[in-house]
Amino acid sequence: MTKRSGADIEQPRVEPEIIPPSDVRSRRAGSFDGTQRVYVARVGPFGFAMVALAIAALAMLLFLLVLGAFVILVPLAGLLLAVIIAVGLFRVLIWRRP
Repeated sequence: MTKRSGADIEQPRVEPEIIPPSDVRSRRAGSFDGTQRVYVARVGPFGFAMVALAIAALAMLLFLLVLGAFVILVPLAGLLLAVIIAVGLFRVLIWRRP
């Protein structure tokens, strides 16, 4: 690895404003520029397990929803097929009788 010199590192474009914690007055009176603070935390093993458990629960619910749709649709498809066959046989019997 090559060592980077100080000239290669990009400097920030805006100097950050440092507000001391004791200066509550200036924080309230200051102008609001539309930015907000975002806190990012590392996910530990327990948090990862909880997210994995939530994803598994959602996948299980989706699977049960699809399975339930097939349980309802398969008998309906069989009933529709039986009606089509019955109507076809009924037409053949009616048209053969002169």
